[in-house]
Amino acid sequence: MRPVLCTISIWILLIVGPGLAWGYDLAGKIRQFTLQNGMRWLVVRRTQAPVFSGVIMVRVGGADEKLGKTGLAHMFEHMAFKGSKRLGTSDYSQELILLEEIEQVGEALTKERRKARPNKPLIKRLTLRLAELTKAADRYQVKSEIWEVMARNGAKGLNAVTSKDFTAYYASMPTNRMELWARVFAEMIFDPVFREFYTERKVVAEERRTSKENDPDGVLADKISSSAFKNGPYHWSTIGYEQDILGLTISDARNFHHRHYVPANMVGVLVGDVSLTRAKRIIRRVFGGYPKGPVPPGPSSSGQPRRGVRERFSFKAEPALALAYHKPTLPDPTEYVFDVITYLLCQGRTSRLQKRLVYEKRMAKDIYCSDGYPGSRLENLLLIWVEPLRPYTPGLVFKEVTAEIDRLRREAVSEKELAKVRRHVTASMIMALDDNMSLARALARFETIFGNWELLATYPEEIAKVDAQEVMAVANRYLKPANQVVVERMRSSR
Repeated sequence: MRPVLCTISIWILLIVGPGLAWGYDLAGKIRQFTLQNGMRWLVVRRTQAPVFSGVIMVRVGGADEKLGKTGLAHMFEHMAFKGSKRLGTSDYSQELILLEEIEQVGEALTKERRKARPNKPLIKRLTLRLAELTKAADRYQVKSEIWEVMARNGAKGLNAVTSKDFTAYYASMPTNRMELWARVFAEMIFDPVFREFYTERKVVAEERRTSKENDPDGVLADKISSSAFKNGPYHWSTIGYEQDILGLTISDARNFHHRHYVPANMVGVLVGDVSLTRAKRIIRRVFGGYPKGPVPPGPSSSGQPRRGVRERFSFKAEPALALAYHKPTLPDPTEYVFDVITYLLCQGRTSRLQKRLVYEKRMAKDIYCSDGYPGSRLENLLLIWVEPLRPYTPGLVFKEVTAEIDRLRREAVSEKELAKVRRHVTASMIMALDDNMSLARALARFETIFGNWELLATYPEEIAKVDAQEVMAVANRYLKPANQVVVERMRSSR
């Protein structure tokens, strides 16, 4: 199982453009407003069914962490549904007494364990006390109350997700439950109670072991990031390092929340059978009272890039090749050229690498590409991921891939191929028209990450402007060995 490879172009496929070319004026249908506390909202009314999809996205992810505290952003995905002072508890005043002691004991235990010479008897006593307190607090906790309340009221797809760029909370519900959606999400996001924090910390650490250390694709994904960036937030995975995860405390989480979970650092999107007047009234009443707070500055760099790197490692799994090139991101216009290159190389059966390696030479099981790895807020990577078929090695596949890339650098792409890319984008946009949640999440991403959802509106026009000379120029500037990072996974004999 490969890691999720996210691209700007794939995000675009989840929405529709301004529609002048397709008869659907999305830009004209979007209504936007900003609360006095700085929280931005986008509303798209579509009345096909009495339902809506809602997303709240926070501009905080793995890229906003510091070494030693990695994994903090992802912890909120796990803590989001534990409840608030009103949700998830039968008596918060009594529970709070225990939660405060849990925080004190948990912090003392964490600090002691991280000492060069930990006091083992003290660790044993603190561990026993934490277990006692956790059991006592459990009597006041109403497990899964948020899930049950939302499900009883028709919620579908209730979930949260964390990336390098953002943390998002979302669900679809019947239109007449919009105020419930708003109130539950407001408490989850603005007023979390860190119930079961130390239990979930163990869960996240185990998730890391399962998805990164014991999963061959997770190991390869991590090695690409760490090989491509010498340091900085793109050097490590969103889930963080195990040692850092096990060192996190409730006070770390609270400080992180206070710094990043401010209204002006958030975007809300509603798509569906939504009255703008009613939506404004509910949103202002529910979200408008939270204090503004300063907007956190965010990272200035993805990390020091490493170029011309080639590494290999052994794992008890099938071989694989990851080939990456450093590149800019939006709003740099080169990003549109990289979208075209990604399509030309990887998207669909007739794309160059798919056709050459999968269907003609049968050297690969499959090929995946991303021009936004491991995130898109900062300068990132064009990543090409290949799963070779026996008896072909990653080294042989590497030669085939770079041959196609060299062809992009030497030969102008035909107008026929460029026209095919444009048709593919258009068709995918049209097919995505009926999906409220996909539209809501895509709008939220662009407004959150780039501060401008209108980049969507100009996307088809920008793709149409990309010509053969631009493709060749970008390929020659970026897709060269000196800018390359290669990681090969070899089959271990043990």
